[in-house]
Amino acid sequence: MEPRRADLETETLYEVAKVLSLSTDLNKAFTSALNLLGLYLGMENGTLSLFDPVTGEVFIEAAPEMVDAERILGRLRPGEGVVGRIFATGLPVVIPDIGQEPLFLNRTGSWRDLERSPRAFIGVPVQDGRAVLGVLTVDRPRGRGPPEFGRDVRLLTVISHLIGARVRLMQLESPHRRAAHDLPPVTADAERFPGVVGQSARMREVLALVARVAQSRATVFLRGESGTGKEVIARAVHDASPRAGRPFVAINCAALPETLIESVLFGHEKGAFTGASATHAGKFEQADGGTLFLDEVGELSQAAQAKLLRALQERQFERVGGRRTLTVDVRVVAATNRDLEEMVRGGAFRLDLYHRLSVVTISLPPLRERPEDVPALADHFLRQLNLEHGRQVQLAPEALDVLGECRLTGNARQLRNCLERALVGTERDRLGRGDFPCVLGGVHTACLLERVSAPALAPAPASAPAAPPSPSPAAAQVPDPGPADERAAVVAALERSGWVQAKAARLLGLTVRQLGYRVRKYGIALERF
Repeated sequence: MEPRRADLETETLYEVAKVLSLSTDLNKAFTSALNLLGLYLGMENGTLSLFDPVTGEVFIEAAPEMVDAERILGRLRPGEGVVGRIFATGLPVVIPDIGQEPLFLNRTGSWRDLERSPRAFIGVPVQDGRAVLGVLTVDRPRGRGPPEFGRDVRLLTVISHLIGARVRLMQLESPHRRAAHDLPPVTADAERFPGVVGQSARMREVLALVARVAQSRATVFLRGESGTGKEVIARAVHDASPRAGRPFVAINCAALPETLIESVLFGHEKGAFTGASATHAGKFEQADGGTLFLDEVGELSQAAQAKLLRALQERQFERVGGRRTLTVDVRVVAATNRDLEEMVRGGAFRLDLYHRLSVVTISLPPLRERPEDVPALADHFLRQLNLEHGRQVQLAPEALDVLGECRLTGNARQLRNCLERALVGTERDRLGRGDFPCVLGGVHTACLLERVSAPALAPAPASAPAAPPSPSPAAAQVPDPGPADERAAVVAALERSGWVQAKAARLLGLTVRQLGYRVRKYGIALERF
């Protein structure tokens, strides 16, 4: 019997080492290693938990015998429960009867009937050198011969060191860590995030969080107003992650037709529907190994949310018209400018999908809360516009004063549109105060809409007098804001853009959906050409 056990251990170590060294998908490799422990040695209910430096919790990375809903519940703080204690102390633990252990939380609920089917629990730390990276655990059913806990602990310790080396190798393969053997200090400078413009305190906080989040596998949820640069930050997360050399695939959920959502996300087989003349890979397949950015995820319908939820939970799906289940390794970054909490309360957004997306939330501050970033952004956009229009225009100091006085409710998108409007409207090589028509009460539709919505953004104090003083002649030139002014601004923008709604929306600093709402609200008849 003894040689047989030794042969099984040797075969197990050989197969586990082969899986860990050859697989490019770590989750699949870890799952296969746990399955091998059950197949060769009868070790059941294996789990591998890793530490997430972003959330400060130990989460279950792989557990073949748990469903995804159970794994989500298995997040523990260091020192919490048996697994948290192993991680905090770095020492192995053997519990002959797990059902009698008060420290065992069974938070996932996957250990059942422990009174009728007693079992032993063995856990060892996953280490690379002295650094504890996670915890490896297995169960031993009672009544299958005399226990050999000492041999089990030694074998699992060897395997845990193989896993730890593979996890650390994954970290060192990151483009930002190849030159160092230790993790570098977190920095949030322009060199590390070349696509991000802004050095205000608020943006430095955001970028410091991005730098920490990027190295984990956690789903990232970007919150912020329209125009705050959510896609730019999503790309920064991707570029600073170990997936930087893999695809970054962005998709605007608001632009997905209801009938094509499943095909766009998951792909389709040839002949799956009328017009499907060839097999098409969906966005999830295209992003395999990289990052999938779901912009405006709050605009998805209930049916689309249900389809997306399963793919996010299992990382598995079938193409439309296909029977083969596809598995992908995708890091998801989602974004919205909607109040999802209110949508969940109103039943317009699924609570389970909300929890699936909001693992790590990053809130992007609006531009009006970081005015010190306006000059740098203006200079950045003006360089882009000079290239697009073949000009060499510069900003005068008084032009920056004008931009600093604007509330910029459309954020960076409105700032760019404002600069482009001023650039194409002048022949001079230097933009001054007089090149911005809103300064002297000229026709400036974006600013007109901003003045209309200003009372909602900054209500008057309750102590304001009931009877306003008589307006001065200068103030009388500007009409009181109201629906008529907003309707006139929308009509003016549509006329100026040739009734192309996408162009009119850019002029107004709105999204196409917001413009469409105003068109329907005021009953504006769209011209047809």
